[in-house]
Amino acid sequence: MWNIKILSYVTFLYLGCFLLYLGFVAFRKPILQKIATYITIFTLGVHTIGIVLRWIESHQMGIGHAPLSNLYESLIFFGWCIAFLYLVIEKKYKRPILGAFVMPFAFLTMAYASFSPNVNSRIE
Repeated sequence: MWNIKILSYVTFLYLGCFLLYLGFVAFRKPILQKIATYITIFTLGVHTIGIVLRWIESHQMGIGHAPLSNLYESLIFFGWCIAFLYLVIEKKYKRPILGAFVMPFAFLTMAYASFSPNVNSRIE
């Protein structure tokens, strides 16, 4: 299941984004903000690929539903929404400092979905 592996990597990419935005807040280096934004865009793209792969795998298994049917899939989608909405807000309002406060939520959502023993990642 490639989607689970990809989405696990996405978790750590969001952590990296958070640390870069935090560095931007601490050191006021515009290059850190640019790198953080580009990596967030890249990570959102990889996250999207993971969700699409999960959807394709559910069709191949004969289940064929959008990946929103269990806690794992809902958390993955919620993490995607957090990152997407943050990028929209950053673009519209030019407030990259918010990344230091928003990206931890994307990371924690993905981390809980990926690593919690209470969350089942099977396609159901």
